[in-house]
Amino acid sequence: MAIYSASYFEPENHHGSMISISRSSPKSFQVDSHLPFLAPSQQLLEDWKKNQLTEAEYTGRYRQQLQQSWLQVNSWLSSLTPEADCTLLCWEKAGEFCHRNLVMQMVRKHRPECYGGRDAPVIPGLRCLKCQSILITGLDQSYCPGCREWLTTPKSD
Repeated sequence: MAIYSASYFEPENHHGSMISISRSSPKSFQVDSHLPFLAPSQQLLEDWKKNQLTEAEYTGRYRQQLQQSWLQVNSWLSSLTPEADCTLLCWEKAGEFCHRNLVMQMVRKHRPECYGGRDAPVIPGLRCLKCQSILITGLDQSYCPGCREWLTTPKSD
């Protein structure tokens, strides 16, 4: 499963099934599933919204939260396969600091063959120039499951 991330409000960056990793989702938006153990805690969100945390402090607290739910997180990571696409969704728009970027760092670290990218536009059928496998596109690099390596994303025709 190629894992991507995007805002609910940027459908051009949605790939495959839609999975919410936020505490809530827009009422008008239909998600396919929800991973509540990846959503930031209510207290973490409140402290962030009140500007009581730096990005580094937020990151540290969010990583502690993931460690506390590591059995669920690890089980989810272990269940991933690079055969179908999905997008992890939350409220923040592309380019803004957000917990989904931290989740994507974790996916890239623990399951690089499943990493599709953050806020990556849909490029259907993009293939590896070496082996012609369909690439799992990322922002500036794409993963080739055939070559098992990261490549510079070629320009699509």
